[in-house]
Amino acid sequence: MNSADPSQAPYPSPQHALGQASKRRILCNESHFRIYHESVIQDEQHSRFYHFPNDAFVFLLAGRAYLSDADVGTALNQYQGAWIKPNRAHKLVLLSPSVELLIVAYQGNLAPCANEHYLMNQSSKSKIENNESINRQTISHIESLSIDLETYPENEAEHLHYHRQSRQFIMSLMGDFNLLIDKKEVLLEKFDWALVNEKQRHRLKNLNQGTSQCLSIYSPPPAKDRVLVIKKK
Repeated sequence: MNSADPSQAPYPSPQHALGQASKRRILCNESHFRIYHESVIQDEQHSRFYHFPNDAFVFLLAGRAYLSDADVGTALNQYQGAWIKPNRAHKLVLLSPSVELLIVAYQGNLAPCANEHYLMNQSSKSKIENNESINRQTISHIESLSIDLETYPENEAEHLHYHRQSRQFIMSLMGDFNLLIDKKEVLLEKFDWALVNEKQRHRLKNLNQGTSQCLSIYSPPPAKDRVLVIKKK
């Protein structure tokens, strides 16, 4: 569950060398999507090519890059991403000394579902939702997936809850979080991650004196899917 402790991970996180220092880790390998974390150094690789049989979303955790196919391209800054078309080569050119990437690649015999979003910059300027003092910004939302940037104020915690159908992939981007999941506590530091299955009770809490941020990927999107757990007095 915690990428810093592979023994706690529900899936193995093998590292694949992309260069002497550049690495790719497979974080999550679900039946319908796979999530990669890549650290790429410009001195070793000025550009990378991506080609997937299904829709895939490329999200920049850190750095700057330019993503393109044969027809069109888009510049991406930190916390921005773009969908790429299936069965087409895409080139990612580094515009900073290094980049940290998260790639969500659909698996299986799935029809394309991000048609109108291909190579369009998806950023947190999208719809903003406020739940108490926790700020949730939707980066991208399609029929089968929702990607949100969540900002927690100092020592803030969400209510204990579960999702009826949605699975939630959580990655800490800034600061430390405590994840309570089925009465077990997990520490999430920067770029640590966890997968919360449907119907699992969980609560995320910011452990810092300042603001912390995390990325949440929901599949399917949690529309009217969140159920609060009320403790009996």
